[in-house]
Amino acid sequence: MAELNNLIDTARKKGSFSTLVKAAEVLELTGKYSKEGPYTVFAPVESAFEAIPAEVIDESFEDHPYLLGIINYHIVKGKYTTNDLQSLTSLETVSGKVLKITSNGVFKIDSAKIIEADIECTNGIIHAIDEILIP
Repeated sequence: MAELNNLIDTARKKGSFSTLVKAAEVLELTGKYSKEGPYTVFAPVESAFEAIPAEVIDESFEDHPYLLGIINYHIVKGKYTTNDLQSLTSLETVSGKVLKITSNGVFKIDSAKIIEADIECTNGIIHAIDEILIP
């Protein structure tokens, strides 16, 4: 069995979350999400960013309060596996806003599909999603 890593190291090693990891680095959140927890992260894969023009992403990275609002909308306190999500209809994010959860053969968080579930970490769990969640 592979050794578990924290949320940040796991996201880095997966390689499919580089924009999300870059956002965490820009906002100086890597220490927090390496040590604290547990958290559930609904992490957009790189392909989720392809439809967004590069200059819009660059502007978002320069607007730290805006970027933090987006990042915090992808993170929930506590560890929620897909097994846990089956019985829920919503979760409150660390930003205080609420994510809608639906499961009809495929889990959806707001309108995003979970495309890789239950990526275990030492301080939580990551679910890869196919869209960026917008509060």
